[in-house]
Amino acid sequence: MTPRISVITVTYHATPLEYLYMWSLAASGMKHSEVIIVDNTGKDPILLKIKEKYPFVKIIHNTENEGFGRACNRGFSVARGDIALFLNPDTIVPENFEELILDFFEKHPRCGAMGAMMIDGQGHFLPESKRNFPTPAASFLRFSGLDKFIHPQKEKWSYYTQQNSTITPFQVSVLSGAFMAVTRKAMQLTGGFDRRFFMFAEDIDLSVQIALANLEVWYNPAIRIIHFKGQSSRQSKNYASIFHNSMSLFYQKYYQNRHSRLQCLLIESSIRLLKNIARWRMIYRNTPSEKNRKQLSLHPESSSRAIKTLQQSGIFDFTSKPQKPGLLLSTLELSPSKLITTVAERSSGESKIFLYHDETGNLFELNDKNHLVQILL
Repeated sequence: MTPRISVITVTYHATPLEYLYMWSLAASGMKHSEVIIVDNTGKDPILLKIKEKYPFVKIIHNTENEGFGRACNRGFSVARGDIALFLNPDTIVPENFEELILDFFEKHPRCGAMGAMMIDGQGHFLPESKRNFPTPAASFLRFSGLDKFIHPQKEKWSYYTQQNSTITPFQVSVLSGAFMAVTRKAMQLTGGFDRRFFMFAEDIDLSVQIALANLEVWYNPAIRIIHFKGQSSRQSKNYASIFHNSMSLFYQKYYQNRHSRLQCLLIESSIRLLKNIARWRMIYRNTPSEKNRKQLSLHPESSSRAIKTLQQSGIFDFTSKPQKPGLLLSTLELSPSKLITTVAERSSGESKIFLYHDETGNLFELNDKNHLVQILL
């Protein structure tokens, strides 16, 4: 049977997060979908293990890293579904994602692309789930950090959509490529991702091009996913330069012909300044080290199965010392939706959440900031 949805994922130096990503996809039963992974590393060992476990996955091994947009287009070239779901490998989707996607497009026949509500590993809403068209001023304020001094209702100065509810679907200017469901018609009318963008801004560009093709772009919070933000892009050592090069290309594509020579000079100088600031932050930021925890205090609702398995490994000693207990969960004992709900409803300051992936023996700590997941085994 021809699949209705083609899940297309691009990876570069895959991490064990791919196991969680596949766990959530497989939980759906894959009744309406196919999965296509484009490997920009070439013969990645983790993907080879995934192929053994999930033989239905089609993997395209590139001989070189061709970037995100071009790799997405390559995956789409062999896709059979009428809807292409471009999905990052550092995400966890609910097991009913197929039905939710199909239902939305059936109710919105003019929709060319749809995004989801994204939260991080601690349940915080990710504002890139719904974004405005990035004007030069809003972009500079956002990436210089000065946006925190702007009133949130000043929509024209905001990089993110501020005035619409996070729990109500509405048409939006820009979606995130971490979860972007695009119709075949929209891909054909626009030509897909602009291959000139190596990485970053290609999702912004495609969102804009879909709207210019007289199709609608929607934010749909009925689909809630976990996105371990930054885990994919961090695989590129030159990510700061790539990001700001994409900013420059986006400006040239949409603004250069409308601005004076002096305005162009000022904008390009600002982009170079932001690139240097980003490099400085990468050099001097404090990066938390990954620690192999020997003792953990656990919440009484933790998985007894996972506790027993980890105790037998001899790596962890579970203690009753007075410290904030962690909630240990097991992929064999909960669904992806239950995990997403647990993370989303977690109050600030509550127990840390640990997720044990029974099939591989990996233990993940779900947290926020830039190091969202630590592999503890």
